[in-house]
Amino acid sequence: MTEPIAPKATRARRRRTIALLAVTAVLLLPPLVMLGYAAQDALQNKSATDWQANHRTRQSLERSALLIAAAPSVGAFAGWLVGRSRGHHAGTSAATGALLGTLAVWAIAIAWTLVALSRWEPHF
Repeated sequence: MTEPIAPKATRARRRRTIALLAVTAVLLLPPLVMLGYAAQDALQNKSATDWQANHRTRQSLERSALLIAAAPSVGAFAGWLVGRSRGHHAGTSAATGALLGTLAVWAIAIAWTLVALSRWEPHF
């Protein structure tokens, strides 16, 4: 028995969804790698006496990990809700929301970097 051929609209929607998810995954890789390097660096430079600095470092890493995980997830859920309420395909809407959440991660990372650079004072 042969499988029915999917309509062109369904195949195009599936391709679009896969492309959106692939772009989302590629855009999430650099923040995850950077978080891994930051965690490894924090672990190697842990102070034996300054527990407050260790605690601030741990909190900063936790907030970064939460942002990297939560923004695309919340975006996917919001995209799914909006897509279902408007009668659009839920998968494509969720993939679009995840991509927008990932772009929000990048925007926040760029803003944090610019703020950090604006506060930086060279010491000679």
